[in-house]
Amino acid sequence: MATLPELTRRMDDDYTNTWVDIKAAAVDNILGATILTLALKEWGCFKSRAGGTYGWEDTIGYGEKSTQRFQEGSTLTQAPEELDTAAVADWRYFCVDINRSLIDDAKNQGKYQIKSYLSRRIEAARNAIVQDLETYLMQWGNYYAAPKQIRGIYDVAAPYSAISTSGDGASSDAYNSGTSNGGIDRSANTFWRNWVQYDDATQANANLIAGPTNEPFAVNLVGDMDHMYNCISANTEAPNFILTNQNIYEAYIADATDRIQIVRTAFNRTAVDMGFDAATYRGATMSYTTKMSRNDLLFLNMNHIEMNYHPDVWFEMTGWKESPKQFERVAFIVCMSPGLCTAQPRRHGVATYAS
Repeated sequence: MATLPELTRRMDDDYTNTWVDIKAAAVDNILGATILTLALKEWGCFKSRAGGTYGWEDTIGYGEKSTQRFQEGSTLTQAPEELDTAAVADWRYFCVDINRSLIDDAKNQGKYQIKSYLSRRIEAARNAIVQDLETYLMQWGNYYAAPKQIRGIYDVAAPYSAISTSGDGASSDAYNSGTSNGGIDRSANTFWRNWVQYDDATQANANLIAGPTNEPFAVNLVGDMDHMYNCISANTEAPNFILTNQNIYEAYIADATDRIQIVRTAFNRTAVDMGFDAATYRGATMSYTTKMSRNDLLFLNMNHIEMNYHPDVWFEMTGWKESPKQFERVAFIVCMSPGLCTAQPRRHGVATYAS
């Protein structure tokens, strides 16, 4: 008959071994559980980065040189130019706890009871990660003061005006202010802005303003989308994923029923096979999330979004810790990532309808 220390060690090993056995499938299921994380996974945005002070960094070329006209006898000028700067993002961390007690361990003995007991707790942890990861990614990194959460989609593509937080942190960046993406100031560097389209806007390509959205979106949506899409792509590289809320998505489906492309992209087929509703707009996959309460359309180029992670701290399970003077034990599944970052903000855009 097992003694208490033996029982505890056996349950420790059972939990750890179970997680090790299912980790690859569990992570795959977690990253495929929401339309945004599925898109990040399918486009290869998750990138392993071992160590380093920063979770993401990139050299950004922004300076420009000009040619000179000359003729015989001309005096030529020269001026050194700052051509590059660095964009960096610090690591952020999140975890979920798995709790158990000696009493529950003792009650759940036997091959099948133990399996069910382990599965229930690990499934609860998995569900927490799925729900919170989607929430984090649909917000921004400064949503809470401390500890800060991973950077989200509104750090990559900021709206025309800042979004207020309901947490204890700061509002999001606006497209022309803030440093949440890579630490570079959007206000002083127009090259570091994403495109925006909003009510009563005047088009200004130099400032990456596509012009106005036209109310109501139920009538004018497709025309507004065409204009925003063309502004971002500039007849070169276009957005390949459009994410919005349910109301706007349904308006698009209703308005474009006779024009929706029947031929699906590779990601469209993957998304539909996974149970998500998705349509095709000019070659880009369009879908919706219930985590978006605003009337926004996010025009994203997934080739220019990265979510680095530390390979040794990515859905890894810690050892078990005892609570002082209690029979409870706790372990954590931990993750380390800066969140979403982009070195090409101009490849993305946010169109906002007032109502």
